[in-house]
Amino acid sequence: MNFEQIVRYTLEYSNQIRYYHWQTKSFAQHEALGKFYDGISGTLDTLVEIWSGRLGNIKVDQGSVELVDYTDVESVIESAEALRQAWEDFGDTIKYGDVKDQIDDLVTLINQTIYLLRLK
Repeated sequence: MNFEQIVRYTLEYSNQIRYYHWQTKSFAQHEALGKFYDGISGTLDTLVEIWSGRLGNIKVDQGSVELVDYTDVESVIESAEALRQAWEDFGDTIKYGDVKDQIDDLVTLINQTIYLLRLK
């Protein structure tokens, strides 16, 4: 994935997380997903601004988001793990320290959320 593609993936994913946040019946999951959504928004914004300052403004392809109904926490965790892997793979291709720092912050947020979702 290139930067524009992974940004789009993350934007779409954040909308899905907000939807899960509204649908879960668990207060703990509701809180964890809300914190995750808020964190993704701020961290991704900073990352795109840093990227744009270095390499110019980005253009994300238009598309549509199909939201999936919440079924179980394991599905949410699996999707978070896929997002984490995408950012880790992309991060391995980046040489700019400030960009890598923000990617690390995203991965940290994902890992923390996975931990919180696994709590019983």
